[in-house]
Amino acid sequence: MNFIFSQKIIAVLLLILLVLVWSSVWSLFRIAMEVIPPLSFRVIIGLPAFMLLLLLGFKKMKTVNVPSNEWKSLLLISFFNVTLWQVLMLYGIGMLGGGRAAVLTYTMPVWATIFASIFGYEKINISIIISLIFGIIGIFFLSIEINIFENMLGFLITLSAGLSWAIGTMIVKYGGIKSDGLIVAGWQQIIGILPIIPFAFYFDLNNFGSIEFRHILVILFGIFLSSAYTYWAYFTVLQKFSVNITSISVMAVPVLAVLIDYIIIDVEFSIFDLLALIFIVTGIFVAAKKPFNN
Repeated sequence: MNFIFSQKIIAVLLLILLVLVWSSVWSLFRIAMEVIPPLSFRVIIGLPAFMLLLLLGFKKMKTVNVPSNEWKSLLLISFFNVTLWQVLMLYGIGMLGGGRAAVLTYTMPVWATIFASIFGYEKINISIIISLIFGIIGIFFLSIEINIFENMLGFLITLSAGLSWAIGTMIVKYGGIKSDGLIVAGWQQIIGILPIIPFAFYFDLNNFGSIEFRHILVILFGIFLSSAYTYWAYFTVLQKFSVNITSISVMAVPVLAVLIDYIIIDVEFSIFDLLALIFIVTGIFVAAKKPFNN
């Protein structure tokens, strides 16, 4: 009984740290991308994270092998949760700012629930419909604030990041992967980064700025916490908790990201930002709790 209780406490602590790291990423990464292009930044933090995760996975499991029947899901997760999600998210931060990008991409639980319904994993019900309506209203308010007609590309890129993450989350939960989270997270990093490397070489070599100590600190944060820890912790938390609990917990992320952006970057937020945040967080809650199912 004590062992089970201890395991639950550890899982809760993992989830809390995961939320704090996710909340900090948006503002910190924006600082790094002042001098490091997004594609190169993703490669710089992803390659060391890949080695670290597989090293820890091997130490724990004495192998880094993934069963052949899990590779299809692993490849899909890597594409949606690393290649697409990470690149689109980084460009979104640069175009919209950290807080607003966080609010928009954290429509993810709403889309994940809808995708799960489309693919037959969940049934479409009143809760899902209400969740979608709240999410759309929140997106509408955010689109007003960023003046969507002047920043359509940034809006579409950032929203696409949330959609990609939603598809990856659905595959993580329903794709039948049972391997250890460290090993899965490590393979995700390298598989997802490989398609990015040639584009980083081609587009970024002459676009680096002067890297300072604060940028190095953000890189270290990206390697050890954002890339290594979060991918392992997110996979582990999804295995320990239901999608509902995980989704409700991440509601705190866009709220904290907005506050951090306000404190660190000194970004002013309007009534439209606040309304977008309220509706999107409410949509996440409805998607996760499904209070109108009965």
